[in-house]
Order: sequence, then C-alpha cells, then structure tokens
Amino acid sequence: MSLRVEISYAQEVGGTIQIPEVNVTAPAPTTPVSGDPGGFATTPQYHTEKANLGPLGDQSILKTPYSVTVVPEDLLVNQQVQTVNDSLRYLPSVEIRDQQGYEVSRPQSLGFMGSIVQNTRLDGLNIIGTTAIATENLAGVEVLNGLAGSLYGPETPAGVFNYILKRPTGAPLFSYTEGYDSTGVFTEHVDVGGTVGQDGQIGYRFNVVHGEGSSYAPDSNINRTLISADVDFHIDSQTVIETDFSHYSTSATGLPGGIQYATPGTKSTVLPAAVNPDTLGYGQPGAGPELTTDTGLVKIKHSFNDQWNVEVGGLYQNAVRGLYGITNELTDNSGNYNVVKNFTAVPHFTIGSWMATLNGHFDLFGLKNDVSIGANGFENGQYSYRNNIAQTLGSASLANPVVFPSSPVPNTGGEYESASLSQENIITGDTIHFNSKLALQAVLSTSFFDGQSFNTSGKTTSSEVRNGALSPTVSLIYTPSSRLTAYATFAETEEQGDQAPSTAANANQFMGPYHDTEYDVGAKYAVSNDLLVSLDAFRMTRPLAEADLTSNIFSVVGTQRDAGVELFVQGNLLRDLTVLGGVTYIDARLWGTGNPTTNDMLVVGVPNWKADLAFDYHPGFAYGFALTGAVHHEGTRAAMNTNTSFAPAYTTLDLGVRYVLPDFQKHKTTLRFQVNNLTNVYYYSSIEDGTTGNLAGSTGADTAYLGAPRTFMASLEFDY
Repeated sequence: MSLRVEISYAQEVGGTIQIPEVNVTAPAPTTPVSGDPGGFATTPQYHTEKANLGPLGDQSILKTPYSVTVVPEDLLVNQQVQTVNDSLRYLPSVEIRDQQGYEVSRPQSLGFMGSIVQNTRLDGLNIIGTTAIATENLAGVEVLNGLAGSLYGPETPAGVFNYILKRPTGAPLFSYTEGYDSTGVFTEHVDVGGTVGQDGQIGYRFNVVHGEGSSYAPDSNINRTLISADVDFHIDSQTVIETDFSHYSTSATGLPGGIQYATPGTKSTVLPAAVNPDTLGYGQPGAGPELTTDTGLVKIKHSFNDQWNVEVGGLYQNAVRGLYGITNELTDNSGNYNVVKNFTAVPHFTIGSWMATLNGHFDLFGLKNDVSIGANGFENGQYSYRNNIAQTLGSASLANPVVFPSSPVPNTGGEYESASLSQENIITGDTIHFNSKLALQAVLSTSFFDGQSFNTSGKTTSSEVRNGALSPTVSLIYTPSSRLTAYATFAETEEQGDQAPSTAANANQFMGPYHDTEYDVGAKYAVSNDLLVSLDAFRMTRPLAEADLTSNIFSVVGTQRDAGVELFVQGNLLRDLTVLGGVTYIDARLWGTGNPTTNDMLVVGVPNWKADLAFDYHPGFAYGFALTGAVHHEGTRAAMNTNTSFAPAYTTLDLGVRYVLPDFQKHKTTLRFQVNNLTNVYYYSSIEDGTTGNLAGSTGADTAYLGAPRTFMASLEFDY
C-alpha cells in the first residue's frame, strides 16, 4: 500500500505579486488556483492546447500535420507517476524496451526503437535516453510519433520524446510529500516555488525527492534521490534567462532479472509463459542497476515583438550507469537457466547539446508565411570498461529459482573512451498559407555527423562521417473549419547508422548512413474546446541491422517496414469525465533479408494492437469525489524474428478513487487511493530482439522482462 502526504502553500503574501509581462514561451504555473475549493488536479485537464516542435516553437496540436500526444502534469499527479517509463505507458503508440534493467530502457514509437541520444530531449535539448528519468520535476511529457529528422536532425523513426521541466511559480508554493507504498518504499518530496527581487524578477522552483525501502520482490530494495533547481531571470519585459540543474540517483536491486531465451548453442527455442514476478530468486539480492545522472541547462528567450522571437540554449549531462543486474539465460524449454550477473554495455555517457531558433511571420506576395530558422547539435561520449565484468553465479529453473551468495563486481580495468558521436544540424522551415483553409509546410535539415569507435589503446577502429545529409518534410494542411484539420505528410531522413554492440565480432563499428521514409495522412477534430480526437495512418521504413548467429558480425540484413493506424483522444469526453488514450494498430515486418525464415516476418516485441485509456470521472453532483483508473491492452507479440514463438495478449486494469475533504484551517485536503494491475495479471512488459543489439552477453538471444504485479497506492495531499 502506498501513502503520500503533501502539504502545499500557494497564496499572496504582503499584497499582489507583480511579475513583468514577458512575451516568451513557458508552461503555466502548477500551483492550485486561489479560491478553488479543491487542490491541484481536483478537476483535471487532460486536454493540451499546444506542444513544442523544436525550431517551429509552440504549435497548436490541432493544426499540426504530425501525430503529437502529451501526458499532462494533471495525469502524472492523479496517477501518482514517478518515472518517465511509467508515464509513457498511457500512450497507445509508445512502448518501453527494457535493456539492462527496468529503468535502463529505450522508448519506442510506432514499432521503432529510439537511439541513445537522438530521440530523447529535455526542454528540446538532446539528453541520454538510456538512463533513469524522474517525473517529480516535470510539467509534462510530449511525444511526436513518427519521423522528425527535418525538425531535429537525423534520428530513428521512433519519434521525439520531449520531457518538459516545471518552471517557477508566480505565487509562493510550498509542498511536502511523505509517501509509502505496498512494496515498502518510503518517499519524501519537497516542492518549493516563487519569486524574489524587485517586482519578482527572479523566479525559482526547487524539487527534492528521496525514496527508500523494499520493492515488490522479496529481498529487493529501491533507493532514489532527486535534487532539482530551476531559476529564471527576467531581464526585461521581453527577455528571460532560464537555468535548470538536477542530480538524480537511483538503484533497484533484487527485482526479477531479464529472461533470456533462444540463445544459440542451447536447447532453448521459445519464450516461456510469464511467471509470478514477486517470487524470490528470479532476481538476486543486491543485484541491479545503480544510475546517477547530473544535468545542467541554460536557455535565453527573447521576443523582438509580437511577430518575431529567438531562443538559444545549451545542456550538459553526465550519466554513470552501474549495470549490475541479472539475466536468467534459459538453456532449454523446460525452464532451466544459468544466472548471469552484470552487463557489458556502456557504463558511462556524456553529452553536450545546444540549440538556437528564430521564428517569425511575414506576408509575401499576399501570402502569409510562418518562418523558422534554427540549428542544433550534440557531442556524445561513450566510455566502456576494459574488462568484461559479466559473471555466472549458478543454475536454477523457473519452477525452482535459487538465491546465490552475493559476489563483488569483478575488476573493471578502468574506463576508456570506446566511441564518440557528434551531430550538427541547420534547419529551415516555412508554412505558406494560400488562404484561410489551405497551407503548405516545408521543413529541411542539413546535417553533419561524425561517429568514431576506439579500442582500449585509443586507436580508431571504425569511423563514419557524413556532410550535408538532407532530411526534408513536406505537408499539405487543409483546415475546412476551426475545429477540423486534415493533412498529408511525406518525410525522409538520412541518419547515422547503428553501432555494433560491444559483444559483436565487429564491436562498436558504425553501419553506413541509413535512409528512412514516412508517408502519413491524418485528421484531427476538436469536438469541443477541451476535447481533441486524432486519427492518423502511416507507413515507415528503416534499415535493420542484426548480428549473424554464426559469424557474430553485426550488419544490415534488411528493412523494417511498419504500417498502421492510430486513434487518440485527449480531454473532457463529458463535463464530468476526462480521458486520455486510444488504440493503435501496427503491422511491423522485416523485409529483404534473403532468408526465408525471417523475411516478411513480424518484428520482435511489437504488438499488432495496443490500447491504453486513462479516465477520471468527477461528477458535479458530488464535487470532490472522483473515480480514476486506466486500462492497458497489448496484443500478441512475436518473441523471435522467425515468428516461431509468441507472447500472448494481456490486459491490465488500474482502478482508484479521489476525494476532497472539507477545508481545515484553509487547507485543501485531497485523498487518493488506487490499485494498479488490479487482477494481478502475469505478463511481459518488454520483449527485446537480441540480434539487433545484444543485451546480456549472448549474441542472438532474445530477452523479456516481467511486468509489475498488483500494487496498492494511496496519497493524502494538503494545499493551502
């Protein structure tokens, strides 16, 4: 059971606080509204009017010729979400690919897996996407589904995952959270915001989180700490400097390890049925990822007038990953396995990223033009251990798991720079409005990228350089009324090729540049001012690389082709019913392999059907009471690229209630209670094709991770 106690302070002190009028983009303050009979998100708003699209700036989701979805802060609060991975489970076109543990993952959209840095961003700046990310300092999560190379530079068709930071509040804010959940984790959270200085010219927002205790598996442990500071300096009415700094460390030990199957040289040929994840022995006490991420970000925003504005920003991030988790390597189809501790994947990443954009409007030959000019890029360093630290602890079986004596991490031999990636992009875009109903949008990025891999002596072993790579997107936008938008989009990207895993015969080698394409048609309809329905059909292709089971050489073997339809709804379905979610159909196949056992087969881990729907029913006749929950469904997934084994479909249900208690000494008090995975379904939350990027040291093996069991959560929140 989970208990969270939150005390919030948000009121005027010493008269009205004045902040200079600033015509720059910033999220709305997240403090409760003074005089509101309920606390934060008592009457939630899941509808989001705008999303940030890189060089295009903030754009109306209704009028954007792309599939864009947003997980708002109201949902994060009411569903008590703590990690980005958990927030993305509400989006039907998105999945999480767990790799070296439950928080060492890559997000994927529409069946394509994201890269290490190209597809993930913090306030629009590239970050490391394969480390843990908390949500307590986020105001929302924005996802652009599909190919977006013209907007952001070369990247996979997995789309863009943009995590939006909380900003300083206009009125003083103080909140304190004390939490406890059914897995035994105590959590404290302090959130402070406000302004200082003459006329409130300096705004601040601080978040401090610490959680520690046992998790759902016996002898497991969770320990997480977040320290986040966001300070804004309002130079004048048109200029603001935003600074953000954070430290996040988390460890999760004793949780079930990955289940590896179909390893070459063994008798394992199928994925077994999912087992009870809270059974002792599927994980090992003290074994699990230990992740530490430090981030610094600075932005300058300036508005010249109501037509033109500029934004410049930079970010540096250092991610240290202690990958000390468990892999249960099946040796046959009877459930027998070897227990392997530690991973050989990259334990240390650094990234420096930057961006600059200029947006404006002008008329030319009687036509309105929305113009965007921008540039962005990053420098990514990857550091590996000199020694292989994977070690076999012993043997067990799914029917009789075993806890083995703990063992220290072997000598790593120290770190060396094993690879470096750099990318610079110049972006130009124009939306030409022929009339009030018809517009043409064209965006082009010209990119320069360089990837190099090195051996332990510092000698370059592989290099890929490309200058002047072009990524265009062209969209025709038809808006017959203020509530309806229809569009057709063509996009193409030349991106940096995949990098061979560290266990391949050609370890860390870069593949040649990839050429990706997308055809997309869709329509969006605003049923009301706070309800948007989107329908989108797509077809995308990208080269797919795998490790050969005989030679262990990693190379391009064919093309992944994904085609499908997504339906998404977000907002107030009725006056008293707020919803977010939808359904997505994907036919993801591998073409052109030259091998009849894999050609035209379904891609591993991608379900044909996926549906997610979160709801919040808050009847007006019983103000303060709400019924909350979510339904998650995943269809059958291929477990092997030969399509000889499948993971069955599953459905989970989350259900809860929220109640606003009578005011006590001007405090607004909200009680929340919910149960996730109410029926305690056993299922696999992630299935990974090992041939496309080895996870645990056995080339060609596939890996699956168990989903979380039934979990009780409750919270008590005070606002005043």
